[in-house]
Amino acid sequence: MDLNNILLIGPVGINAFWVWFVFGLLLLGVEVFLGTQWLLWAAASAGVVAVVCLTGLPFGFFFQALTFALLSLAMGILTPKFMKVASHSADINDPHRRMVGKQAHVLSGFELVAGGERTGRVSFDGVEWPAVLDETTDTALAANDRVVIERIHEGRVFVRRT
Repeated sequence: MDLNNILLIGPVGINAFWVWFVFGLLLLGVEVFLGTQWLLWAAASAGVVAVVCLTGLPFGFFFQALTFALLSLAMGILTPKFMKVASHSADINDPHRRMVGKQAHVLSGFELVAGGERTGRVSFDGVEWPAVLDETTDTALAANDRVVIERIHEGRVFVRRT
């Protein structure tokens, strides 16, 4: 057996398509449960390899696996470059990260309560949030004043004046 035969051995054509397609679906299913984003790119790579297997090119298992590995690696490395998100935290899955640094409208409150916090309610994108004013000034905030969201912790928005 020569090197050329070794490199071309394995499923080709429609059989290889189904092998890679099902493998990609399995990876995608695991990604849905894990939510890491990394398996998404591997699933997409498996899909690309599946489509290439339908072309009829002499594309043996070695080249299929090599293409899958290189595409997965390239897409994984390029993800942060193309999916930039302004970040104050390290978790890409944090749904509240987009709120930090944005303005919200005061709905009510910011009275001094037990424990020394000034609590109230703000609205951001039509959603009402319990809020804590991160300042110790005595001047009150009125309804419809604007505040800037500093951070979100335990379901409360910590804000400062604009």
